Amino acid sequence: MVSATAVLASGRAPDADAQAVLRELGFETIHIDTIDAIKDLTDAVSICLVDLRENGEALRIARAVRAQHPDAIVIGVADPARPHAAAEAIRAGVFDVLPRPPLASDLRALIANAREQSTIAAAARAQRHPESLAYGVVGTSPAMRPVMELVQRAAAAQCGILICGERGSGREMIARAIHAHSSQRTGPFIKVDCSNPVPEDVELLLFGALVKRGGNVPERRSLERVRHHSSLYEAIGGFLFLENVAEMSARAQARLVRVLRDREVFNEEARERVALTVRIVASADGSIQSALEEGRLRPDLHERLSLVRIDVPALRQRREDIPALATHFLKELCQTTGTPMKTLTRPALTLLSALPWRGNAPELRGLLERLILLVPAGLIRLEDVLAHTQLEGSPGPTRLDSTLRQARARFEGEYIAAVLQHHHGRIADAAKALGVQRTNLYRKMRRLNLMRPRTWA
Repeated sequence: MVSATAVLASGRAPDADAQAVLRELGFETIHIDTIDAIKDLTDAVSICLVDLRENGEALRIARAVRAQHPDAIVIGVADPARPHAAAEAIRAGVFDVLPRPPLASDLRALIANAREQSTIAAAARAQRHPESLAYGVVGTSPAMRPVMELVQRAAAAQCGILICGERGSGREMIARAIHAHSSQRTGPFIKVDCSNPVPEDVELLLFGALVKRGGNVPERRSLERVRHHSSLYEAIGGFLFLENVAEMSARAQARLVRVLRDREVFNEEARERVALTVRIVASADGSIQSALEEGRLRPDLHERLSLVRIDVPALRQRREDIPALATHFLKELCQTTGTPMKTLTRPALTLLSALPWRGNAPELRGLLERLILLVPAGLIRLEDVLAHTQLEGSPGPTRLDSTLRQARARFEGEYIAAVLQHHHGRIADAAKALGVQRTNLYRKMRRLNLMRPRTWA
């Protein structure tokens, strides 16, 4: 039998209803009122129920239980008039807090949620692939595999590389992956964002000095001049990543073409010629062809930078990667903010995978950051995601001007629509994901006035 421990820091007798629920669920309850008593426990502890009336001592006991039994799920019981006690308990690693007196139904639901979180975490550990974070890139979907194969092949060469994709699709991450897999991996990785609204700032950052207004470039036979603090000079022996290269000024483009042609520069401070052993990787969005046609990007610069072109798919084009990416962001954000680890339920992950994410990974990360701050429980449910997200993917406030029945119908309709979208309208697959029969799904769709678009057929 699995044992569970009910901990009351005040030394009072444990709540009878809570004990009854724990026994009903197959747990043996043990009352502990001191830290020393924890050392006498010989059986593995699965559930620890903490009375937060004496908050300091209760949390010390909770920490001691977690130290001796790291897999134990700690649940607190607090007075509704003391919200700060619940907040402090959550920060200390308590899974969730119930108001006093705890209801049997609430405790049963909370234990079920805690078990689901544990199951999800165990499944994630079991299914984690070593290649899921290859070179820092999260994703093993069919759309990403050819990208990563091209990363490995391109990294071995020395030619120019152009990475194309929407903003936020991971262009810089792909550039860093190439750097990490190249022979220059020990060299610097210098990034210059060419979309700076002041063109002279980009030119100054690249070369360390501006050319005189009299002409675009120095004399035809002379080398391009740079200074020690320029990005070109600092990147020697490594990578120079030119983000949004199509937005670079015409004068800076002309100077860069000379640098790529000569592969040498003249250092003004040292008064000497320097071989430019720099691997230049550039990125641009999908409008690069328009930039060429409109004359905003020099054809000779594009030709030198795009001997290898890598097209990075948008997040909505690799939905299979969204659960892994969301889990990765969630773990990273919890560690960064010092928040106790949270977990997304399977329905929540299904909804995230169905959203369009026009802002790509930064939009997903921003939503998760809000959920970490606004959802106090350890489990982030589908309702939590819907409360802070609209189906078109932009954050939206929860509507408070509808009845409970209307809110429930809206919630159910949005979730079913999202699952249908995720499965491209395949009723059988959507019904399986929803855990209902196909006939029931058709009935719900009619009741909620959900139509299946022709593009899904």
